Amino acid sequence: MKDQRAVHAVTFSRYRAFEHKQQLELKPLTLLFGLNSVGKSAALRLLPILAASALHKQRKAAVLDYASPALREAVFQDLIYNGQVAAGLQFGFDWGDVQYDVTLRDLGADGEVIGEFEAKVDGQAFSGGLADEGRGAFEVISNGQASQWKLAGLRPVEADTEEGKRFAGILCERLAAFASSVHWLGAVRAAVPRMFELRTSADGRINPDGSGVAEAIRISAAAGDGAADAVSKWLEKACQSTLSFAQSDEAIAFNRRFFPFNVITAAGRHIAVRDVGEGIAQALPVVMLCHQALLGQLGDNAILAFEQPELHLHPAASVHLADEIIDCIAKGSNARHVIETHAESMLLSVQIGIVEKRVRPQDVIVYWVSADENGTSLRPITFDEEGFAVGGWPQGVFRETLDQARRLAQLRIDPS
Repeated sequence: MKDQRAVHAVTFSRYRAFEHKQQLELKPLTLLFGLNSVGKSAALRLLPILAASALHKQRKAAVLDYASPALREAVFQDLIYNGQVAAGLQFGFDWGDVQYDVTLRDLGADGEVIGEFEAKVDGQAFSGGLADEGRGAFEVISNGQASQWKLAGLRPVEADTEEGKRFAGILCERLAAFASSVHWLGAVRAAVPRMFELRTSADGRINPDGSGVAEAIRISAAAGDGAADAVSKWLEKACQSTLSFAQSDEAIAFNRRFFPFNVITAAGRHIAVRDVGEGIAQALPVVMLCHQALLGQLGDNAILAFEQPELHLHPAASVHLADEIIDCIAKGSNARHVIETHAESMLLSVQIGIVEKRVRPQDVIVYWVSADENGTSLRPITFDEEGFAVGGWPQGVFRETLDQARRLAQLRIDPS
């Protein structure tokens, strides 16, 4: 059962290419499509950026955690829309019964602060503005009554009334739960190892660059929890190979345990995963994270944020990957899978899953990310029970292959 602390959506405005307020709903499956350089990655990376910022211990001159790899060494001026620093940067969280919106303002050499915030807890509204005492101190109005709060980064940590303490505690708890729920996998992933050391302290965590997947799979195989076996079965469908879990593979050197990261081909040969193909190796962290989430190993409300999970995959393997994600949802995964993709096969797998009754239409949302004279926006697209897009796609979407085929046919008729 889903924890009530699961965040339903995040909002943002004046962030990167997005001037006007946008909402990104977090469904069991949320897909982001669009042309290159329109803002898909920026929208998705907001999840790990906010998660890291909600978790980190406040430093004097920052609200956001600029050590987060999702920020890619950006500073506040890089994040604000069109360099309009004075306008401020807005982020918001919606948990259903709790909403929390903050506006970040830049103080130049003194860093950024939360200039003001709005919160609603169980229907009661709170409005906070920066107090005269400066950074972190807020005068908060609710039902016409004023109180004093203190914030550390994004988190409210003190209030001078019992009511304020209770509501600040709820917000702090929700932010902490969100911070630990996001598992981001970037588009640039590390090469998988030929040999890896399995340390006693290894916890099966997969890093944003995909590193740690070999260790996670070996730990799962030793525990017999089923995740490693599921990854191996997916591998067999995608490239007719299975993972090697043989205990005899273990090598001991200086009291340290090492394993090769190998597959077994249909012909019975043992080959390093690194030599199977870049796409297959890059997809393994995606599949493993999905199955860890299905087993509840990533918490009750895991948010899996994947950039281009189909990277380097042949279209046939890309279909298998999309089907695997849909299958995890069909089996009852509590995770929200937020995916930036260029693969039409991902969309078709979703539509097939809806028609086959493996996934409910209300559990899926697709965003078409586009830029026009009004700026960049997220256009939500939903589906009916037969997998048809409600409201339709923007004109010309996914027409490239059809246009190429028509051009080829015309050239055959009239090469001139």
